[in-house]
Amino acid sequence: MGDSYYEILGVPKNAPDREIKRAYHALARRFHPDISGEPGAEDRFKRINEAYRVLSNREERSRYDSLGHEGYRWSPAWCRDSPARPGPADFSDFADAFDLFFSEKSWGPAGRFRPKPLSDILVRLEVSLEEAVLGGERVIEVPYSIRCSTCGGTGSTTGAFHPCPRCGGSGTEGAGASTGFVDPGSAPCRECGGRRRIPETPCAACGGWGATQAVRRVTVRIPPGIDTGMRIRKEGLGREGDLEIPSGDLYVEVVVRPHERFARRGYDLEIPVHVSPARAALGSATELPTIDGRTVRVGIPAGVQHEAAVRVTGEGVKTRERCGDLVARIQIDTPSHVTGEEQALYRQILRIEERREEAKKAGILSRALSRMRDAGR
Repeated sequence: MGDSYYEILGVPKNAPDREIKRAYHALARRFHPDISGEPGAEDRFKRINEAYRVLSNREERSRYDSLGHEGYRWSPAWCRDSPARPGPADFSDFADAFDLFFSEKSWGPAGRFRPKPLSDILVRLEVSLEEAVLGGERVIEVPYSIRCSTCGGTGSTTGAFHPCPRCGGSGTEGAGASTGFVDPGSAPCRECGGRRRIPETPCAACGGWGATQAVRRVTVRIPPGIDTGMRIRKEGLGREGDLEIPSGDLYVEVVVRPHERFARRGYDLEIPVHVSPARAALGSATELPTIDGRTVRVGIPAGVQHEAAVRVTGEGVKTRERCGDLVARIQIDTPSHVTGEEQALYRQILRIEERREEAKKAGILSRALSRMRDAGR
């Protein structure tokens, strides 16, 4: 498998979204660690998910193409809740991987069905633009499953089990249970949930499933520069389930709320600045607010055009790797009501503009006649 995300998925750099998705599904099925017996399958599966997460998102793909592979992997596209220097990304594609393999259970080698509880938890956290740019700290409540303390996670009061009477110990619904043949398309048994056995005396506290529901308060550090779609990982704070399944991780996906004044454009913060035609023509200066509550003075050059960008260096999004700018997006406002004095001035300007246009037309006509005379000699 190659180094770049395109090489990992085996697609060209200009591959359409459909081709990328098709390649991902084929590779994910091949290298899923619960299915594949190939050496290094688990590591390859993680790399495949990492590549697909980036290339399936148009904004992330564009960022990846512009920064290059190494530049992207060392950018703050993946944030961990720790003060350590960010390293290469460690992605996990929840949506597609869950759809393909993790409908609460998964298939093991040789077609044997086995319980596979989801151990990771993904939650979304809305933050303000100020929090995303400057960083901060939030305490969130996360519902999760915890190993039953009464039965120790076994689901059985006595520790004794017997084969599921519904599926005969196959863990699946349908004819496959009676023939001993396991069809990968079969649904998990509704009685045992795919576990193939049930406790003789189910635990009263958890109903025989080995886990109960709880709510955990988690402190999340929001690193400066985080953006919508980036995830913060809290190791070991995921679900607890069967004894043989280790506790998973908590992933907090950030959603940045729109701001009433600023718009984020990558590392830049953009704010509209309204000026009159006179100020646009002659130039002026104005005070701009910053995201951290200060003000900076910026000069608007003479002759500035509508939608032009005037930059204040270093007042945008700041991270360890890069510092953006504060961008004043010029909006030239045409007055809808003018006074008599203003009308007189505008008429004078209009006459000047008309004389300029007439002189320009006369000059064009003069040059054309001159060329015709020269051609007739």
